[in-house]
Amino acid sequence: MTRHLSSLEFMDTFSTKLDKALQNLSLAQYPPDAVRTMRKFSSTEVAALLGVTEAYVRQVSLRGQGPEPETTGSGKRLYTLEHILELRMHLAEKGRRKWINPRRVDGEDCQIIAVTNFKGGSSKTSTTIHLGHWLALRGYRVLAVDMDPQASLTSLHGALPGFDYREGDTLYSAIRFDDPLPTQRIVHKTHIVGFDVICAGLELTEFETAVALEMRKTGGTGFLLRVSQALGQIADDYDIILLDCAPSLNFLTLSSLTAATGVLIPVPAHMLDVDSTGKFLELAASYMQILDEAGAGARWDFAKFLITKFEANDHPQANMQALMRQVFGDDLLLNAVAKSTAVADALTWKQSLYEVQRSRFSAPKTYDRAIESINAANAEIEGLIASAWGREP
Repeated sequence: MTRHLSSLEFMDTFSTKLDKALQNLSLAQYPPDAVRTMRKFSSTEVAALLGVTEAYVRQVSLRGQGPEPETTGSGKRLYTLEHILELRMHLAEKGRRKWINPRRVDGEDCQIIAVTNFKGGSSKTSTTIHLGHWLALRGYRVLAVDMDPQASLTSLHGALPGFDYREGDTLYSAIRFDDPLPTQRIVHKTHIVGFDVICAGLELTEFETAVALEMRKTGGTGFLLRVSQALGQIADDYDIILLDCAPSLNFLTLSSLTAATGVLIPVPAHMLDVDSTGKFLELAASYMQILDEAGAGARWDFAKFLITKFEANDHPQANMQALMRQVFGDDLLLNAVAKSTAVADALTWKQSLYEVQRSRFSAPKTYDRAIESINAANAEIEGLIASAWGREP
């Protein structure tokens, strides 16, 4: 029997067609001459981000002591993210709040947080992008590193000027063994002040082959330091670096876990996801044992599980949450991220919830519930970072 379908022809045909279709879709959303901008924020939102009252924000504006916001015809004040940062620094000079300028000081190391799990669909990228944008809104200097060759986090930023993964503009260029680039050369500024990215692409898969060849030559575990060394070149420029890991426990993920100072493991409260996470932990433990014996073990400030895509009214999920609370104890974050069509819609538009105006949603209350859930989880993670720096609550 002769099979008529060529595997090469099938894969090549549809990879080309799909790539072209997605490029056209991306260009329709973000043409080459488009300038992507962050939305503006109301004085209510600004007050919440700064931890002051709305009346105080209004008084600062009326006194002419801070940035001059845009005023609409109805008298509503709108602030850009640059305005918010300027206002934050102005208030920090007045000394009204101890950590109103939250950026790290001498003696506080850059926090490198790996977001990882080898179960696909656990919301690693959504967790990374919403945490990164939240931290930037809070005034931190944030770098998000896309560690996944599928490049979902990269795709969420639309058409970045000058970026083409086919031309070696990804993390691999900085961690390859032969002639690596300075890490600063692959950092991209985004439309969100205080939030930069290092992109991913298919060439990241080459790291696996390169490590295998290097280990054959040297027999050591030096490859584990490639990510740490690359990030060390730029760590002084940031307060927090987020690593969006691939859904696999490969050499790149192991290098990320070695570089990390903290770990987040997103897990939906479903039996298959929790079961898969257990296998991930078992496999990771076996690798970590080998690394410990080789003197290359990782040490973290914290490692926490985060329930994602949670539906509180779903009885099986509630039972699974209770089981996870029993097993993980304090290592499971108190706040779960709710499943929401608002998040799905925003990601379809290649945006986080923080980028989208509430008025764009047909059901604003759905947005309210989603943003409340994400804010609570992000605030809890921010508290872990502050604790790692030794700051008082």
